[in-house]
Amino acid sequence: MKALEHLKLDNRGQTSVEVILLLGSILMISIICGTYIYKINLEINDLFNQTLSKGRLFLFNKLN
Repeated sequence: MKALEHLKLDNRGQTSVEVILLLGSILMISIICGTYIYKINLEINDLFNQTLSKGRLFLFNKLN
């Protein structure tokens, strides 16, 4: 509780700077993780489309 009181009574603006830096770092981590997950998702989608295309061609060749 004393830490919260310290945050409320801060007259120098140090708390604002710390909060801004914390939010900025959370935003950067979110952006980096989001781009990483997006790239993985694209790779999985591409491999899935390739598998479906190969399976479709295989079945068409079996019919002929």
